[in-house]
Amino acid sequence: MQGSVRKKGNKWYYSFEVQGEGGKRKRIERTGGNTKKEALEALNDAIYKYNNGFIEPKKMTYDEYMHDWLEFIKENRKLNTYERYNQLYKNNIAPYIGNLLLKDIKALNIEKLLNKAKKQGLSNTTVQGIYGVINSSLNRAVKLQIINDNICRFVERPKREKFVAETLTIDEFNMILNELDKNNYGDYMFSLALTTTLELGLRRGELGGLEWNDINFDNNSIRIKNNLIYTNNSVELGTPKTEDSNRAIYASNELLLKFKAYRKIQALNKLEYGEFYEKNVFNGKTFDFIFTWENGKYIHPNYYTLKFSRIIKKLGIEKKVRFHDLRHTNATLLLQQGIDFKTIQVRLGHSDINTTLNIYSHVTTDMQKNATEKISSLLTYSK
Repeated sequence: MQGSVRKKGNKWYYSFEVQGEGGKRKRIERTGGNTKKEALEALNDAIYKYNNGFIEPKKMTYDEYMHDWLEFIKENRKLNTYERYNQLYKNNIAPYIGNLLLKDIKALNIEKLLNKAKKQGLSNTTVQGIYGVINSSLNRAVKLQIINDNICRFVERPKREKFVAETLTIDEFNMILNELDKNNYGDYMFSLALTTTLELGLRRGELGGLEWNDINFDNNSIRIKNNLIYTNNSVELGTPKTEDSNRAIYASNELLLKFKAYRKIQALNKLEYGEFYEKNVFNGKTFDFIFTWENGKYIHPNYYTLKFSRIIKKLGIEKKVRFHDLRHTNATLLLQQGIDFKTIQVRLGHSDINTTLNIYSHVTTDMQKNATEKISSLLTYSK
């Protein structure tokens, strides 16, 4: 096994390749010291230890370890998960414990870090995310036998705020649709996007990633298999959030008729633009997206959010409601119509029904009232 050294800034770094998962080669890079000689010595020492199956963490800082851990996340998790973890580490963790030796991190260090985050006004959700990054990274360090124990188990896990979804009424939703000019292509397309999101309960990225071959017009089925996201200052195409998010949803005849009409308009646009009609290529593959601009280009995920926000403000709807809250509106309306939680879980693509139950528990108050009235009507109370 061979390696190399190079200078970056005032430091020398060493690197070498190892056999990764699935037979792929993986490059490991570490700080070697202040001189080329120190880096070469560190390289030889690291190669020796790797060849003998031994990892010595005595001189490894948390920052050095996190470099590898984040690469592991990047290779094994969704891209937006990696980006979120990476930002949390760089902004909220590295400045406080990144320079500590991995073996020297104590529960007190983590408690102080979390308390500082709270004093800075970060939300409980963000603070819990910070804890989650540290906890997950140290769990893997234990698994790799770099450290003996994860000291996060001695730190109280921060509590997340209970989420209560803001939703629209049907009247408010119809107000938004009526505000759109259906003779304008952009408004027409956005109207269909709104209707699709409300009926199917899609995430923004799932909507943007829909392709024409995802629709089975014969059995009213729409398959969710793509996720068009904006991350790291670029638009990327991946798979849905979880395995359960990869799903098929039954669609109404009315929605499918709207898709058929829209497809004819899109076909006319292709003829009009001809060779200038844009192809949407991601990961070396061309995608036939449903929601595009007139020239064929995909819709940027942020467009839905910004346009929706502008319309809400223009109409004077005094709610902190986002485009994503159409998904919550979908679930709330289904619950109010007596649809069971399990069906809603499957339609929304939640991997755990507790996620569905926790998000929409506030809706059950009216449902319980209705249930009480029904059971009461069956009983004969003595006067």
